[in-house]
Amino acid sequence: MANNEFLLLRHAKTKIVNKIPVSKWTLSKEGFKEAEELVTVKEFKDLDVIISSSEKKAYLTVKPIALRDSKTVTQFSEFKELDRDSGGFLSTTKNYNLMVKRCLHELDKSFNNWEKAAQALNRFSSKINELDNMYESKRILIASHGIVINLYFAKVLNQLDNVYKRWKNTTFCDFGCIRTGIVIKDIAKL
Repeated sequence: MANNEFLLLRHAKTKIVNKIPVSKWTLSKEGFKEAEELVTVKEFKDLDVIISSSEKKAYLTVKPIALRDSKTVTQFSEFKELDRDSGGFLSTTKNYNLMVKRCLHELDKSFNNWEKAAQALNRFSSKINELDNMYESKRILIASHGIVINLYFAKVLNQLDNVYKRWKNTTFCDFGCIRTGIVIKDIAKL
């Protein structure tokens, strides 16, 4: 890896609307407040680049930071969450967690018509590598999503057998830091 620092931020709390695809959800009232509070986080000062996934909830999470710094937010679809839109809405947290667990225990299989976790990890990792080759000695904030960020940290830490536990131990607006390919701050609270 080049001399870059990647700050990987899980988006703020979402407003769940079961009649629209998960990828189209936006932030809840609490999520908008959480996003506004991020402007005071010392780790998010002196940023060179601000990026989000193509999902609105990720973009809205870093928008206040971008406004503070008079920067634009570049969006990349490679940082979107593991695609779950084709699977339909899972009505209970228990069912959703069970489906995530299955996906994160068998990375090369699709469950409930969701994207394979291995595919999501590959696209996310490839985009990080591309950015790492594009920039030199930059501080890069990326707002993304819980499953893909935890997959990426697990890969870097060689802990892919522990992704579900990592995911369960993160929440909205948690972030981690990887500098020159080394995890400086883990996103998961293990």
